[in-house]
Amino acid sequence: MNSSLPEKEKLLSMLTEIYDQLEELEIVLEASFSDLRMQMNNEEQQKLTAPVQRLSKLEKELDRINPATENSNSVTRALKLEMGF
Repeated sequence: MNSSLPEKEKLLSMLTEIYDQLEELEIVLEASFSDLRMQMNNEEQQKLTAPVQRLSKLEKELDRINPATENSNSVTRALKLEMGF
């Protein structure tokens, strides 16, 4: 009976150590995934922003080439509305 007590203590100590290591791993993984999530969000935001900026430049170029008329304004509004969806 006495020999099983030290074995139980060793086992408990090993399990406690494993638990502590898992907690540390969880913290590291959470930080890594958080950084990765932020990076991916930034990349997606850039992917969405670039076409809007290009479209805006094209609209300005069209306005410069074609002076503003009632028809071109409705086309521009339609393009902006379409980009919203």
